[in-house]
Amino acid sequence: MTTSDLRRRPADRPGPHGIDPDGRGGTTPAVAGHGSFFLSSGGLSGSVPSAAPAPTAGSPPADLRAWVVRGLVLLGLVLVAVAVVAYPIGPMFASRSQVQLTQDLQLAVDEAYGAANDSLEGAVAPTRAVPIGDPVALLQITRLREQQAVAEGASASVLRGGVGHVPGTAAPGQPGNAVLVGRNAAFGGPFSSLDTLHSGDPIILSTTQGKIVYVVEKVTHDRVTDALYDPTPTDQLTLITSDSVLPWNSVRATIVTAKLRGAAFVPTPQNGFATEQDGRHGESSAWALLVLEVLGLAAGLVGAVLAYRRLSRPMAYLVTTPPLIALVVFAALTATRLFPGWA
Repeated sequence: MTTSDLRRRPADRPGPHGIDPDGRGGTTPAVAGHGSFFLSSGGLSGSVPSAAPAPTAGSPPADLRAWVVRGLVLLGLVLVAVAVVAYPIGPMFASRSQVQLTQDLQLAVDEAYGAANDSLEGAVAPTRAVPIGDPVALLQITRLREQQAVAEGASASVLRGGVGHVPGTAAPGQPGNAVLVGRNAAFGGPFSSLDTLHSGDPIILSTTQGKIVYVVEKVTHDRVTDALYDPTPTDQLTLITSDSVLPWNSVRATIVTAKLRGAAFVPTPQNGFATEQDGRHGESSAWALLVLEVLGLAAGLVGAVLAYRRLSRPMAYLVTTPPLIALVVFAALTATRLFPGWA
């Protein structure tokens, strides 16, 4: 259809739509809109709605990118929470554990001494190994002004509460090589100043069998091997902590070796050695729990978004904030178990 045809039929194209009503051939701009047409000196033209830009070849869908961003934000939140829980807040967790361990150890000592007073033969040596997590001794290091209840086990979770005894090594005060591990920085870092000890410094340990004294012989910084946990012909105490404040260090350690002064106690049954209980490894078993907690945290965030949409802001805050904080703390505590216990 040509412009001249349209001019001969003005009724079909009234003035408001682009044809001059007097039929003299002039044109009036058409109203812009989807599918509208207007006449120009060059003929009939039309405006076609612009299509959305096609995604670039090889780029992921927008929804996928959005979920990746959300996942990274959630991961970053957990990592920040791990740092806050392990360092600024960690000493409070350790202090609480120390109070409980000290009380339990005092009860065990009282029972042992009570039995000794009732018996003409003195205290009876334990006939079973101390369960993982239970107290085994009270450690006192005069130079460091440090007093720590020592728990059985040296996994990352046990060492959150203080110093731990490595299962499979001699018990404190007993014949052989007694190995204790403590953290360098996280959860209060009870062994952070271990390298300031000097030769000749005393280390006192109190157990249900009595009180014993070790004397520091040397302080070294070296790579840790399995030989460090092996039995020794002499009675000694080995204190170990990470040689770095970096939480992922699992190779180099600060090592203090001290010799027993006096006679050793009667040996008692000990737990077997386990890799996750040597202080330099994390707990791989924590992965499954961490995944569940992160999924729970994600679900909690979705619930919080829905609550803010449907409830008033103050009510949504009261309903969602406490459980979200609890989920973040639990996930952070579990994540700390993945790092070496001595960090």
